[in-house]
Order: sequence, then structure tokens, then C-alpha cells
Amino acid sequence: MTTLIHDLDRDRVNSLGIPVDNLSRDDALARIVRLAKQRDGRPRLVSTLNVDFLVNALGTGLSRARHPELLEVLRNSDLVTADGFPILWLSRLAGRPLRQRVCGSDLVPQLAALAAEEGLSLFLLGGGDGVAARAAETLVDRNPGLQIAGTAAPMIHAAGPGLADAEGADEALVASINESGADILLLGLGNPKQELWFNRNRHRLKVPVSIGVGGTFEFIIGTVRRAPTWMQRGNLEWVYRVSQDPGRLWRRYALGLVKLAALSAPLAWTRIRQGAAFRLQGGDVPQLPRWRHLWSSRDASLAVVRLPALVGPEYLDRLVRDALQADSPITQRLLDFSRVSHVDFRAHHALFTLAELQRTGDGGLLLLGLSERLRRRLAAARVLDVLQTAEGDPLDRFDIGGDRAELGCRSYTLEDTALVFLSGRVDGQGLARI
Repeated sequence: MTTLIHDLDRDRVNSLGIPVDNLSRDDALARIVRLAKQRDGRPRLVSTLNVDFLVNALGTGLSRARHPELLEVLRNSDLVTADGFPILWLSRLAGRPLRQRVCGSDLVPQLAALAAEEGLSLFLLGGGDGVAARAAETLVDRNPGLQIAGTAAPMIHAAGPGLADAEGADEALVASINESGADILLLGLGNPKQELWFNRNRHRLKVPVSIGVGGTFEFIIGTVRRAPTWMQRGNLEWVYRVSQDPGRLWRRYALGLVKLAALSAPLAWTRIRQGAAFRLQGGDVPQLPRWRHLWSSRDASLAVVRLPALVGPEYLDRLVRDALQADSPITQRLLDFSRVSHVDFRAHHALFTLAELQRTGDGGLLLLGLSERLRRRLAAARVLDVLQTAEGDPLDRFDIGGDRAELGCRSYTLEDTALVFLSGRVDGQGLARI
């Protein structure tokens, strides 16, 4: 079992298909410091999510993402913080309010203070001509002893004709960053450029952790002013920013809010239906998955579980933890969703773990029987596309209510059903019914 990005022990909230870590600012800082000390050869990314990120990645349609690569990067970041009040609002809509807004402009100055204490070095990448260097000088003035490994403000292309020459420029830039020995790379390139640049260079970056900080360097040197503290606390910073540059920002914020409303409307309706369904049942009734073993051989085995109509967070968490058991004799698990009408929003963090297990092949998970109604509800929450399901397959109607299984229009014994999945996978080994 490899280390999972979507570890079940990460407390996260699904924000329209992007899991956001439920952390305070102090917790986020402590985690970044721990990541910076993990020199295990794997570069990690911290993303600060706001409405622009959501709209850039998702668009407004349910069927496909506007920017699939950006969406994939955000979903698989090692830490995602809520940079903006709308992200907090979405978490409340999902029934799991995030603890605190954690934005890059607050994170970087406090991280610099911690880095000085811990002996960690920073590399500042991005901003206009000389901005990163000036920001580095300001941070050192405020935090004596802070180590600046380097700064750079090159022209970086994320799209268009400039990409043709990006490989050579990226290689030289990454070599410079790696040679600096930096522990933390601050990417002040703006979204989506900073996430896309990290993604295309992650295979050669040796910096333990990179953080997308957008225009934070401008805040540090004072060319762009922060809103007064009382406006920040009242989630009115966006009003202040629009007032500073109305000609450029009013349309951006207005369109962002309109698009967020379009994205969240299906989510709100699904949430209302889900709340009514769970209330009629009497709340989220804890229960354990009941696995039914169908077949086993010396090297392979098959088990199936039929999920209840209402799937709560405790149930799905237990289901995924069963699949994570390293000593489990089960090599293929069938998850029968044919009775499921709702998956509680609070359980969506486990869906990301389940999807990662499917991609890596760990747990041998296959999802069957998702109804069109359930698919629409999962699509509204932007989690359907992460799952590998049997859509369009005759196995969509999989009934294990008795001793026979109904697959499409034909009826099979459970033994036959096992053979459907295990034939060709057991290399001629004999099968024995448990």
C-alpha cells in the first residue's frame, strides 16, 4: 500500500469537487513546516482555493470541467486551504463548516516567521520585475535570520504559442531552484499559471513543498493594500479590493459570484433533498458494511457489499477502511449501489479516497448499480467524475438479494457472477465456494 494523498485521516470538506482541508491557520502552518522537512524526494503542493480557482477549473456545466488539468492538480494537492468567504459558505451548504479562512496573503508572513525559527529557507518565484526580490528583503527585515534561497521573476507561459519554448526555460529555472537548496517554494504566478507550472515540473522539482500564493508578494511590499482588519473579519475584503481598482475588478467579482451561484444551485437543491431523506429516516443511523464472500482460490477472492439507501459518513468511512486492510484476503470487492439514493455530503471525503484506491489498483474496488438519480446528485457535488463506475455496462443492475444475481436481462448463480469477475484473473487456479 502506497501513501495516499486522500488519506481518510485528513479532515476535509468537498467544495464542488475539490476537497478542502478543515484546518485553522496555525494548523495549516504547522503542516506546511512538517512537509518542508520531509525530504523524501516527492514534491508536494499547497493550494489556496478561492472562487477564481473554482470557476477556472470547473466552468459552469455539470458534464465536463472547463480546465481538467487544473481541476486534477487542485484535487490532488497535498494541502488545500479556504482562501475566501465563498469557500466557507460552500462548506456550510455541505453541512460541514470549515474552521477558518486561510489565505495566502496571511499565510506567507506567518510562514516566514516560522521558517526563521525552524531554519527553513524560502525561494520566491513570480511577481513583476523586481517584486519577488523586494518581497524577500521585506520578509528578512521583519524576520531576522530568515534564509532566502533565491528569487526569480521569469516570463512563464501556461498556454498559447509560448509553450513551444517552455521546456528549455523550465529546465533551467528548476535547476536553479533545486541548486538553491530551498525548503519551501512560494509560487506567486497567479491561478492557473502557478498550479500548471508546478504540475508540468513536479517530476524534476526537489523542493519538498511548493505553495501557490498568487499576488501575495504585492501585498508584502505594499503596492497593493490589504483591507482593514475589521473588513477581513467580516468577510468584506472583496468589497475593499473592488473599491481600490473598480475598473478592473468589479466585472471579475460580479462574474465570479454569478458563476458560483450557477455552480451551487444544483448542490443546494440536492442538499435540501438529502436533508429531508435523512430526517425521514430519523437521522444518520450508524451501521457497518456487511460483506458477503462469494468465491475464493489460493490467490484470489471475491466479496460483495450492498450499500443501504442512505449512506452516511461513518458507513462509507468503514467501507473504505475495510478495503485498506493490508492483511485482507479479499482481492476483488464489488460495491453494489443499486439501493443508494443519497450519499451524505459529509461522506464525500471518503469518495476521494475510494477513487484513489481505484486508480492505484489497491483494494480491487468496482462500483456497480449507480442509478441515474444518484449519478445526477453526485454530479451536482462534482464527485461523480472521480469514480470509476460500470456506467453503460450490463452489470449496472446487480441484485444479490437471494442466491442468484440479476445482471442486465439474464439471471446467474452467485458462482457464475464470481466467474464473470475472476475469470482470466486467477491463471487457471481452481475456485472454491466459501
